[in-house]
Amino acid sequence: MKRQTVVAYAVAGAVVALAGCGTEPDSDAAAADSLTPQESAAVDRAEYEDADAQDDSAAVDDEAPDATGVLTQVTSETFDREIIYTIGVDIATEDVQEASRQAASLAHDAGGYVADESTSAERSTVRLRVPADQHADVVGELQQLGTVLDRSRSTEDVTQDVVDTQSRISSQRESISRIRALLDEAGDLSDVIDIEAELASREADLDALLSRQARLADLTAMATINATFTLSDPDTSDEDEGEQAASGFVAGLSNGWNAFGDGAAVALTGLGAALPFLAFGALVGTPLAVWARRRRPAPPFQAPLSPPAA
Repeated sequence: MKRQTVVAYAVAGAVVALAGCGTEPDSDAAAADSLTPQESAAVDRAEYEDADAQDDSAAVDDEAPDATGVLTQVTSETFDREIIYTIGVDIATEDVQEASRQAASLAHDAGGYVADESTSAERSTVRLRVPADQHADVVGELQQLGTVLDRSRSTEDVTQDVVDTQSRISSQRESISRIRALLDEAGDLSDVIDIEAELASREADLDALLSRQARLADLTAMATINATFTLSDPDTSDEDEGEQAASGFVAGLSNGWNAFGDGAAVALTGLGAALPFLAFGALVGTPLAVWARRRRPAPPFQAPLSPPAA
C-alpha cells in the first residue's frame, strides 16, 4: 500500500511538471515514464496516427528547435533529390534478337540487369534496370542499335516521401523502445498481454515502413528502360527507291513487259480454271445434241415445180 501511494504521488507530480513546463524538451519523456503501461501505449499510438495523418509538408518541419532552442531549417532541400526515372524507346532494327542481346549486354556493363524480356521473330521487348546516374548513357547506346521510332521519358520526385518515411521509421523505433521498457516494468498479467499486443502492432507498422523505404530506394537507385525492337526490311526499301528512281525507255519497256506477263498469267489462269467445265460440257452436251437432231422430224417432200406452158 505504501509503495502504491508513492507511485500515485509520483504520477501527480509528473502531471503538474508537464503542465508547468510544456516547452521543456524532456517533458514528454518524463510524462511517458510516469504513466501506466496502458496509458503510455495509448499515447504513443495516438501520436503515431496523428503523424501519419499529416501531409507531406508537415512530415519535415520547415523550422524545428534543437536542444538549445535555436531554430534550424529541416527541409527536403537538405537532402539529395530522389528521382524515379522511366524511359521508353522504340527502335527498328534488322535483327531483333541480336539487338536484344546487345541491350542486355549494355545493361550488365552499366551495372544493371534485365528485369523482363519477350522476343519473337519480328518483335522484342526488354525491360532494363540500370543505375539512375547512367541511364542517359545506356539510352544513347541503345539508339545506336537501329532507327529510333519513338522515345519517351518520365520523372517522379519522391524526395518528400523518402524523408517522411525515414522520419516515421525513427519515430516508430523510439516508440517500440519505450513499449519494451514498459513491458519490462509490467507486473500484472493483463498489463503484459496488452503491452505485448501493442508491441506486435508497432513492429508490424515498422516492417511496413521498412518495406516502403526499400521499395523507394530501389526505384530511385535504378532507372527503368522499356526498349522495344521491331524488324525493319532494308531490302524492300532499297527496291522501292530503285523503282522510283528508274525512268526512260528501258523503264517503260520493263514495265510494259511486266504488265504483259501479268496479263498473260491472268488469262492462262482463267483458261486453266474454265477448262474442266468446258470438258464436262463437251462430254454431256455432244450426246444430247445428237439425240435431239435424230428426234427432229424430216421436212416434207416437195415435187419440183414444172415450168409454165408457152
